[in-house]
Amino acid sequence: MTNDTLHTILNRFDIHQPTITFLRHNENRTYRVDDVHGTSYLLRIHQPVKESMIGMQHTYDGLLAELKMLDALASQNYLIVQAPLRNRDGELITVLEHEGQQLNCSILTWLEGRDLQKEDVSKREIVQELGFQLAELHSFFRQYPHEGMEQRPSQGLTYNIGMIDTIKKGLKLGMFTAADVSIVEKTILLINSRLEGSGLTRESWGLIHGDLGLGNIIITPEGKLSFIDYGFFGPGYYLTDVAMGASMIPAEHRNLFLEAYYGHNNCHEEELLLIEGFMLISIIGFYAFMMGNESVHDWMREHMPQLCAKRCLPYLSGERIFYIS
Repeated sequence: MTNDTLHTILNRFDIHQPTITFLRHNENRTYRVDDVHGTSYLLRIHQPVKESMIGMQHTYDGLLAELKMLDALASQNYLIVQAPLRNRDGELITVLEHEGQQLNCSILTWLEGRDLQKEDVSKREIVQELGFQLAELHSFFRQYPHEGMEQRPSQGLTYNIGMIDTIKKGLKLGMFTAADVSIVEKTILLINSRLEGSGLTRESWGLIHGDLGLGNIIITPEGKLSFIDYGFFGPGYYLTDVAMGASMIPAEHRNLFLEAYYGHNNCHEEELLLIEGFMLISIIGFYAFMMGNESVHDWMREHMPQLCAKRCLPYLSGERIFYIS
């Protein structure tokens, strides 16, 4: 995408003499924008690198729901958030006509810092802060209006079943063995049956981040943490976020994370079993989402047998996997 095209977008905003730096093209095209006054922004053009990655989050209504939520989240003062900017017409989304396509574009405030790293989550204070902040985020989501969330990705029982069909495409492509695909299918069906029989209350389902990982958490120069990239924000089980958070933490610190999130050290056995299921769902979900991206096929081909042998089979046999790193 040319600089002239990018400047066409930026001209809709009060950003003066911008300098544009390309960051990456994955779920979206992203650019850092620095203005003449030294203020920085994140420009997102919501066009995935692969058509298979296109989802509800890229539609106008789906994106608008995310930006409205971020606008509300930024108005509170206990979480660090990248706030969306409105263009000169007061709109959160700027539509770009490009090569016969209408592309949705948005701009967020820039957040200085770096991605969270594995060595960071080996520190107890960081693990505790992650638990505290996730609890704060879910507290915000519980009181945030849920209207219009049918336009956002939903991670429930139907989503889980859909992953089975997607993983089976890997079998047809020669990426996975029939045995491994069968193990994944049995794992997902068992997780769903446990969810259906768990008696989870309505309070267990709400709005979630939906894609927590080291790359979606920023640590600022002051050592503060911030959740970023709400592309999969939408309806789901709160335990999905809890499981994703636990997955990036060394096994010896996972209880500390749960204690910080819940505010006590009493996680029931049944709840831990569900968290383990969601940990597996998050991994399988990554495989399913990246199925159309040939650049990671070799990686998935190599790692699928390990996932089945070290995680899925023990889970199916009733072994505890929460404390396996």
